[in-house]
Amino acid sequence: MNNLKTQFLGFINTPYLFDEINTLTQFKLDIKKINEFDFNKLNITEKLPLGKRIERFFEFYINQSSNYEFIKSNVQIIHNKQTLGELDFLIYDKKNQKYLHIEHIYKYYLYDTSFNNEIDRFIGPNKDDSFIKKIDKLKNKQLPLLYKSETRQYLYGIDINNIEQKVCFKGNIYVPLHLLAKKIPIVNNNCIKGFYIKYKEFVNQEYFKEFEYFLPLRDDWVSDCNSNQIWKSFDEVITEIELLLSYKKSSLVWLKNKKEDKIQSFFITWW
Repeated sequence: MNNLKTQFLGFINTPYLFDEINTLTQFKLDIKKINEFDFNKLNITEKLPLGKRIERFFEFYINQSSNYEFIKSNVQIIHNKQTLGELDFLIYDKKNQKYLHIEHIYKYYLYDTSFNNEIDRFIGPNKDDSFIKKIDKLKNKQLPLLYKSETRQYLYGIDINNIEQKVCFKGNIYVPLHLLAKKIPIVNNNCIKGFYIKYKEFVNQEYFKEFEYFLPLRDDWVSDCNSNQIWKSFDEVITEIELLLSYKKSSLVWLKNKKEDKIQSFFITWW
């Protein structure tokens, strides 16, 4: 697939993970004028990690929007040859006449009920990431970086007394199969995209052998799975899944149920 516009629209249409949490407030994108954007200017040629790629989509949005002026992005704060951190985006809000420092986050979380505390239950597909760790990092490191004395030299031309901090935190949540129709606390339930299942459960249930599948490349994870045109049988796709799991990489899979004319995404975990 690897269609930039399709990926961009997938990013834009991904819901915000929350409205406000731990004093963090969202910078929300106005998508009413997306059709007026010049997609010929959306150009990513280099290979980037998914998070950085989606940051480029955010930058494209800012540059195409008449409401904002793009100032800087990925501002590394270096002091005595040591990198203290990075500011994701500095922009100017023309309507409200103020500067904004925005930390941009786009995540995939699985809802793991083995944890007692609700906020601890949102973990990365490979268990190397979590919602609570990201919130702590934002609150205690990334946002305070703006006000460190070492940062001042990187803010030339920006009125530090007229700047507001926000996050643009979008997310995709996958829950255990039995919770798919249930509501979960803390997060925006519109972020629930599908379920996750262990590999053994997946291969041992005859139910799953009836459907067709596709393994999107990581760049296409953000795309709407309904945009896919290529499908494979259970037997065809299982080898690809096993290869990914052998590297301890949980696999995002798109599933097509022809009988119900339904397409959905889910994760098969290696753990």
